[in-house]
Amino acid sequence: MVKGLKLLLLALVSFSFSIEILSERLYTDRDGNVIAEGDVQVEYERFIIKAHRIKYNPRERTVFAEGKVYVRSKDGTLEVEGSEAFLDLKTEEGYFLDAEGRFRKFYFSAERMRKLGGDRYIVEKGEVTTCPPDDKEMKLCFWKAKIDERYVFSYSNSLKFFNVPIGYFPLAVFPVGERRSGLLPPTIGQNSYNRFIYIQPFYWAISEDKDATLTLDFRDKQAKGIWIEYRQAFTESDKLYSRLSLYKEPSPPGEWWEGRDLRTFRENRYRAQLEFSWKGWSLGLDLPSDPYFFEDIYFSQKDRTIPYTLSYITYTDLKDEYLLSFNLRNYYDLTSPDNRRTLNLLPELGFYSRPKKVGPFFINLTTMFTNFYRESGLRSKRLVFLPQIQLPFEILNVQNYVGIDLVNNFYFTEGEDFGDERVSSFRLEDRVPLYASFSLSSFRFSNILEFVYTFSPENFDNPQFDSFDQVTKENNLKLRLSSSLSHKERTFSTLFLEGGYNLLKSYRFPTDSALVKEEILPVRLILSLYPTKWFTLSEDLIYDLNLDVFARSVSSVRLKLWNTTLSGSYVISRDSQKRRLTDQYTLGMETSFRGALLGGSTTRDNIAGKEIYRRIYLGYRGACWALKLDYRRTYYGEKGYLKEIFLVFTIFNLRDLKLPLRRR
Repeated sequence: MVKGLKLLLLALVSFSFSIEILSERLYTDRDGNVIAEGDVQVEYERFIIKAHRIKYNPRERTVFAEGKVYVRSKDGTLEVEGSEAFLDLKTEEGYFLDAEGRFRKFYFSAERMRKLGGDRYIVEKGEVTTCPPDDKEMKLCFWKAKIDERYVFSYSNSLKFFNVPIGYFPLAVFPVGERRSGLLPPTIGQNSYNRFIYIQPFYWAISEDKDATLTLDFRDKQAKGIWIEYRQAFTESDKLYSRLSLYKEPSPPGEWWEGRDLRTFRENRYRAQLEFSWKGWSLGLDLPSDPYFFEDIYFSQKDRTIPYTLSYITYTDLKDEYLLSFNLRNYYDLTSPDNRRTLNLLPELGFYSRPKKVGPFFINLTTMFTNFYRESGLRSKRLVFLPQIQLPFEILNVQNYVGIDLVNNFYFTEGEDFGDERVSSFRLEDRVPLYASFSLSSFRFSNILEFVYTFSPENFDNPQFDSFDQVTKENNLKLRLSSSLSHKERTFSTLFLEGGYNLLKSYRFPTDSALVKEEILPVRLILSLYPTKWFTLSEDLIYDLNLDVFARSVSSVRLKLWNTTLSGSYVISRDSQKRRLTDQYTLGMETSFRGALLGGSTTRDNIAGKEIYRRIYLGYRGACWALKLDYRRTYYGEKGYLKEIFLVFTIFNLRDLKLPLRRR
């Protein structure tokens, strides 16, 4: 709003230069003033100015406009109308009366605005809102505002809701234009453990490429703390981010620590974070003082349920001919009290050469050394040497793609014994794709049928850490079908189907990698149906015909009728012994009617026999505001359920103010 009024007076300054004036009458009076009357329109650089009458005094260098003075920027960001305006071009002082208009998504009005010279202004009796002009359900009113090139100092501010004052601020400071230092919106509320919570961030704009945030966190019962954040950009891709969170926990702790391992209690709690990138190097550090830090400090579900943190150092050198990488990754498992069985990469070195053409062949190489480390359990050092040779060719106008992987894995294992510490083998793959598509009227049916033959001669008893370790005996014939049905620009269905036959009678089961000595390979089906714009169905499943078991199935449905959306999903997976690994379903609903909002979702785990998550919210969305009451219940195993209630108030559709009311 303020920037819009500044642009308005800047537009009037344009009269000090050569401009073009269109009007019904244009003349010079006895005093030498240039008068334009009747549908006056002035166009200069970025602005179009209209008025009933404009008077320009070339001797005094003053401009006076009256009668529905209208200013619009050519880019559409500013549009304002007022009763009259005056500007002294020598002193750069003037005024604008009864201003009312729009700047970007803000609508504003002011009884009087004075320009003091330079970029200094005084705005009297104004208001600003993001609501439509004819429906100002919420607005911020102020008595007077002083504006310079950096800040707005606003006095006697009143936040009105349906013209009823709901908040008063004697003084407010806002940055203008570029980012400025100042207070950010706070978080205020209470929960089951605290009668009063106040979190206040302060933003410091150090320079164009550096800024910082200092946040004070006060809770009357739980830990009290401070956050210090620092950000700096070196280039578009090279950046630095750091944050240190320090908290003082009362000793002994309160009821929030009930049921926890007291050995993990820390009176001085912290979280140290660092993210740094520079010329291919990346450094990340995330160290919490204890596994319950996230659950106690943060309010959002996303932050509180982080399962682990990651500290890393990586380097990537990408050239036209090769890719060189270095990886050092250390995980902190927040679900484990001692973190001893967490698997880490300390470190991993990799080299990949891009395919080079040698005669009719394309040859590339992948080599990698990895130290899989954990304090307790299986750990190993592994060296991978994997040359790959590819040969594309045609037979009877049918394209073939043949590839050979020469597998060489070397293991130096601790913690468990394996029969094979060295894996030397090869894997052959030949793909033959066939394309068949046809159209009928405006419908199009596209198909790709691909025959795939794979061969690998041996099974190995080696450690299993990732896909490089999955070297199994294969002599497979696979058939893949990809299809889609569309009408004009709209897709009605997509299908992917894969199945096959194993001549060597063995394969790895998809979920637990158990060796199955059978011929028929598991069938993979991915089907999505879009019969209407308001109804969708999808299914992604893997079925093993030999064991008669669905290894995995992910089903989902979505139905939208008018302003109501219903959704559901079901996920189940089993191992080779038909034991359930996952078995969960989720149901959700969202609806709105004349601004009223109602929604919720529930997730039940059939293995645990419990509802593990429930959310219900009720609210109302106005012209430029929203109020929502949000209830959540989350299952945390032996600790039982954590129940939370948040009051979310959105002001001017700009920011959600979340008030934690309950947490237990």
